[in-house]
This record gives sequence, C-alpha cells and structure tokens, in this order.
Amino acid sequence: MGLRWKSGLWLAALLALLLLFALLAGRAGLDAFRDHFGAGFARNHALLQAQKLVTLITRELSLSQRLAELESVRRFLRGGDASGQAGVDAERFRRAFTDASVFLIAHDSGHYYFSDGTAPDAWVKPSYTLQRGDPKDGWYFATVRDARPYALNVNVDEKLKVTKVWFNVLVREDEGGRILGLAGSGLDLTRFLATFVGTVDSGVTNFIINGDGAILAHPDESLIEYAALTKAAPRRTLHGLVEDGADRKALDGMLAGLREAPGSGGGVLRVDLQGQPRVLGAAYVPELDWYVITAVDLGAAQVIDETVLWPLALGAIALLLLFAAAVSMGVDRLILRPLVRLTDSARRIAAGDYRQRLRTRRSDELGSLTRAFDDMARQIDAHTSELESRVAERTRDLAQAHDRIAATHRQIQDSIRYAGLIQHAMLPHRELLRALPDDHFVLWQPRDTVGGDFYLFREAPGQFLIGIVDCAGHGVPGAFMTMIAHAGFDLAVQELGLSDPAALLRRMDSATRTLLPGDAASRHLATNMDVGLCHVDLATGRVTFAGAHAELYRCEGTRCEQIRGSRRSIGERRRAIYENVILADGPSCTYYLTTDGFLDQAGGERGYGFGNRRFADALGGIAAQPMKSQEEALRRRLADHQGSCPQRDDIAVIGFRVPGRAAAPDPVSGG
Repeated sequence: MGLRWKSGLWLAALLALLLLFALLAGRAGLDAFRDHFGAGFARNHALLQAQKLVTLITRELSLSQRLAELESVRRFLRGGDASGQAGVDAERFRRAFTDASVFLIAHDSGHYYFSDGTAPDAWVKPSYTLQRGDPKDGWYFATVRDARPYALNVNVDEKLKVTKVWFNVLVREDEGGRILGLAGSGLDLTRFLATFVGTVDSGVTNFIINGDGAILAHPDESLIEYAALTKAAPRRTLHGLVEDGADRKALDGMLAGLREAPGSGGGVLRVDLQGQPRVLGAAYVPELDWYVITAVDLGAAQVIDETVLWPLALGAIALLLLFAAAVSMGVDRLILRPLVRLTDSARRIAAGDYRQRLRTRRSDELGSLTRAFDDMARQIDAHTSELESRVAERTRDLAQAHDRIAATHRQIQDSIRYAGLIQHAMLPHRELLRALPDDHFVLWQPRDTVGGDFYLFREAPGQFLIGIVDCAGHGVPGAFMTMIAHAGFDLAVQELGLSDPAALLRRMDSATRTLLPGDAASRHLATNMDVGLCHVDLATGRVTFAGAHAELYRCEGTRCEQIRGSRRSIGERRRAIYENVILADGPSCTYYLTTDGFLDQAGGERGYGFGNRRFADALGGIAAQPMKSQEEALRRRLADHQGSCPQRDDIAVIGFRVPGRAAAPDPVSGG
C-alpha cells in the first residue's frame, strides 16, 4: 500500500511538473507576444500624443506670434501707446487663447503686464517689475539672452501665484532689430497635464522632456523641472529616473537618432525606469526641441487580448498531459519507487542524521548511487564528530581571550579616567573663581576623557595673566602635550613675570623645543601648540595681547572685533615673531579666547564648520549679558549647530572682563 501511494505521488508530481512546463512555455510565448505588441503600442501612443501636442502648441504659438507682430504692441512696449490700442488688441487675443490669459513684458522698463480678464486696469498698471538680480525673474533674461524667436517654459510664477506652461515670443523692433520685450500666453499646468500626460489606460504613463532631458510635464508634479530655461544643469531629468548606465547610454542613442531624423517615426526602448521594467516609446517634436515619452508597464497594460490565446493553450496542455501520463506509468515501477526510498534516506542525512545507513542489493546505477550515499554519510559522521570537538576547544580559548581583553580594557579606561582627574586638577578653576568671580566664564569640553586644550591664569598684585592653549592632537597624546606646554609656561612665568605676553610666548617656544626630541625620527610628529595670552593691568585697565596662531575677540556693546596674533604656532619648524597688541579697556568691553575646536565643529544643514564670522556674531549678541548666561548661551549655540554630528576636536573658550571697569550709572535715569 505504501509503495503504491508513493508511486502515485511521484506520478502526480511528474504530471504537475509537465503541466508547469507547459504553463511556463505558454507564458513565455504570451510574454513574447506582449513584448512585440507592447513596443508597437508604446511607439504609436507616443506619436499620437506628440501629434496632439503639436496641434495645440501650434495654435497657441501662432496666436502669440501674431500678437507679437502687432504695431500697437510694439508701440506699447516702447512706452508710446497713448491711445490704449495695445490693451484692446491684447484683450481680443486673450479671449482667443485657450487659457483666456495674455501677458506683455517691456524690455526697457522690465514692467510685466498680465491679464486674465479679472482686472480692468491690467494694461495701465503693471502686475510687477522684473529685476535682473532676482532668481524668480531669471526665466525672462534667459529667454532674451537665448534670442530664439519663441520658447516654451514650465514655470511657477510666484509673483502671480500661478503655475503654467508659458508661450514666450520675442517682440522686436523689426525683423532682426532690437528686442522690445516678450508677448504670449500660458496654459494652466493642471489642464496641460490632463490633456497630454493624463491617461485612462492602466499601466501607461505619458510625460514630456526637453532636449536636455529635463522633465517638463509628468503625472507626478514633484518630478517636473520648473523654470528649466534658467538652469544649465537641470536636476529632474529622464536620466535621473534611469539608474543603469547601459540603459542611459541606449536612451541617449535613441533620443539622438530621433533628433537627427525627426521624420523617421518614433523610437522604442526597454529600460528600468525608477527601478521598474518599462517599455519606452518616444516621439520628437522638432519645432519645440521636445520629446514625448510613453512608458508602458507590460504587466499592467492591456496590450493584447489574452482570451483569444487561451483555447489554443488549453488544447496543447491536454495533449501534453496525456503523453506525460503514458510515459509516467511506464517508468513508475523501474525508477520512481526506488528513487522514493533513496530520497527519503537522503533527506534524513541532510537533516543531520548521519547515523542513517543505506543498504541495497541492486547492482544497477541506483544501487551504486545508494552505496555512494552510504559511504558519504559515514565520512560526514566521522568529520562532524571531530569538528564538534575542535569547535568546543576553540570556544573555550576564545572565552579566555575575551576575559583577558576585557580586563585590560578596564585597566586602560580606569587609567584614562584617573588622568582626566589629574588634568582637571591642573586647571586654574579655583583661582579664577577667587579673582574674577562674576567677570569670567570657561567652556571646557574635551572630545575624549582627556584632551589637548587647557586654559591658564596667574595673578599678581594689580595685574593678572589669562590665556588658552590648544596642543596638537587630542585624547591621551594631546593630554601629554598639555603637560609639556604647562611646564614651558611655568618656566616662562618664573623667569619673565606676567607683564609681557609676547616674551612669554618666545620663552615657551624655546622651552618646548628643549623638552621635545629633535631627532629625525620624531620630525613627522605634530608637536605644535596654539597659544593666546592676555595681560591685564587692573589700575589702568590696559589689556596686552599676544597670540601664537590664536586670536582675541574684543566686544564692546554689540560690536565685536577680532585681534589676530602671529600666524605661526609654538613649536613649528620655522620660528615665529610674537608681538604684543596693547588695547585700552572700555567700560563695557568683554574679551574672549577660543581654540579652533569650537570654530571647526561641523554641523548645520550642510555639515560646515562654525567659523570665525559666525562666532564673532554670536559673541556680539551675548556680550552684554552676565558671564554665566554667556556660557550657557554659547553651549546652546554650539549644541544647536552640532546637531547629530560628532565632536571633532577638543573645545575650550574663556571669556573675561576687567574687574571694576563696569559702565557708570546714567545720571538721568539713575541706572
């Protein structure tokens, strides 16, 4: 009973396979018919749409040209139409245009006159005046510059609040004479799309492109390239919808062939359009240098009537099934039944049961195949056992290695955090709070746990020195550089005092060159550092600044100026000349020093750096606020600019005022 059931199953499977083959063969034939007729349908549909386009365009363009040739229009555009005859003639033409609208543009004055029958003074008062520098008016100057007799442009006139296909005809003094302006009409884009692009046929999409490939009309208005005349490199093009390079090349060849032989009929091409297979039919309109494109989805379009082919297909399938049944019954006993047993055993082996053993007494090919499967199962069973043992051993080794790596990583992180505590302890935070409690703020934000930026403060009777240092590198290397910089600064202050920032920079430069190795192997390492120092004389309010590739920002009220230091950093191969800049402190002056981490931080819509100008503008907007509020405002401004971009470098900003130099109260208001 089991053998008969399996034999019947195999017979049914064979019959189903043959039926599937017949269906696939029939389907392939049907697809061949559909491809052939679909190509013809796409070509003819594109030619029909092109003819409809030429018919309406010719009418609208002819009316626009006749309007442009009127002498009353020429007088109006020269500015000498005192009788108003141009307005009468233009209104007569307006009623003849399909869209019932008309426009005139005077080239000399730039006045744009537009009438759709709703404004009685349309020809007395211009709708607006064209401006040469206004991008919204670029279409007009591009049309005049091109100097063609006429041009068509799909554009959103934001000043008139209308979107149309515009018919623009040049008005000249006489044939070949100077340009007086433009005359013409427009066709509402929705009506234009419904007439030439809209279709009720399922799976058929019509659209129009110009000679540069820009999409001028499409059912999906988001794909239309508006104001294509003003764009040297349009973004919404037919090529942009075709991803494959070979398809683009074939498309270029077809369009070029239609342009070279405009009377040869349409073209047809199979491409992937927006990732979907389509048959493209194309027709060229030489009068406009436009192409009408029809994209056909053969899977959805009703290209052929499939009901005619079904009787033939069913008859062929019936004959094939009869032949398959006769053959299947003959081979069932000799082939199918043994194969069922062999397949069942092989399936258990494929599922991982390698202990399965196949035995047979047959001496034919099926017997040899069965014994070969049995030998293979034995070998796989042995190899699997050996591999499982090796995998278990390797897994133990990997687990031990992972534990060692995790322990090492924890030790490194603990060391870096401890180094961060040490570096933070080196900063003169308490000294600044004691000396300038309400007259300073510090924004210190290393990229990693430790960094290469730090700030300086030294105080003496009647004076103090404040500064900022940006060492090359960040993280652990930058932190080590800060130790060298700090040592050089301490040495310079010990020898020279506080009052001469330029001399301190020169001494720091020589000290760091002594501390750092000078051998050839280390010359490729970045060991330079940017330093900005300010000395403040509390008695006179005088501020002396010197910078090594660093700037001082001085804000008085909302005006902020940038005082530049030397262009070279400390530690560069070529020594720099550092000079002092002496500034007289005003009653409302605030001073700022920053490293390049704030200025170079990427962010915004395009990922650009914050920049010096934007930084100076930000300082000018907050300089009058209390120092704590300034710090919070700068942090917010940095976070808003940075967005989701990662921090690129260490950031340090310090702002200060000279104590006791606040503006005197207003004697009238008392405050």
